Amino acid sequence: MMIEEPKGLSSKAIRSIQDILIARTGGIAGILNPTLLESTIDKPKFFFQYEPESSIFKLAAAYGYGFLKNHCFCDGNKRMDLAAVSTFLRKNDYLLTASEVEAASFFLDLAGAIETYEDGFERLTDWIEKHAIKLERED
Repeated sequence: MMIEEPKGLSSKAIRSIQDILIARTGGIAGILNPTLLESTIDKPKFFFQYEPESSIFKLAAAYGYGFLKNHCFCDGNKRMDLAAVSTFLRKNDYLLTASEVEAASFFLDLAGAIETYEDGFERLTDWIEKHAIKLERED
C-alpha cells in the first residue's frame, strides 16, 4: 500500500534540533561526519522512492537508526535519534506515546545491542509502530 509522500526532516532542521539538545542537556556541539549526516537524512527519502510501500514507521526508523549507528555528531547521537523519530512522526500527524523513561531505556538498549543492522532496524520499526498513534487532523 503506497502512502502519501511524507514530510521529511531537512538538514537545517536536524542541525537546529541538535543545537537545542546540546544547549539543554550539555555535550560537545558540532558535526562529526557531514557525509554520514546527509546520508542519514536522505535514507527515508530513499526508502520512499524505491520502496513506496514503506510504512511511516519504517521511515521514522530510518532516521532513528541512522542517527543511532552513524554517529553523525560529536555528541548527543542517542538523544538525536529519539528527537528525530519524534519530530518526523509529529510532522506527519503521528504522536510517539512512550514515556520519556521507556523511550530512553529502549534507545539505550538498542544502541548497546549486538545484532545485525536488519534486526536492529526491524526492532526499532516495530517499537515505533507499537508506540505511535495517528493524530486526527482538524481541517
